[in-house]
Amino acid sequence: MKKISKIWAVGLVAASLSFGSIAYAESISVAGGTWNYGYGVGQAYSHYKHDYNNHGAKVVNSNNGVKDYKNAGPGVWAKASIGTVWDPATFYYNPTGFYSN
Repeated sequence: MKKISKIWAVGLVAASLSFGSIAYAESISVAGGTWNYGYGVGQAYSHYKHDYNNHGAKVVNSNNGVKDYKNAGPGVWAKASIGTVWDPATFYYNPTGFYSN
């Protein structure tokens, strides 16, 4: 019985640690649009939507420089994401134009 309790306790701790670190996200109104950014399961992302301007979203791995950017027209989400599990990321939005490189 003690062995089962220990296995259960270890499993519960492991599950709570992994679920606790699955996601961090922020959603804010900024520069006339909506910006969602943060970490999802296995990725870092930046999503931005502006209803009246061409706009873009960009996310960059802070350690190795890997980046992704997406551009969109008015009223459409620009959704950029990179696969980063352990590295920090930097998040960007552009409310008045497109990103390039």
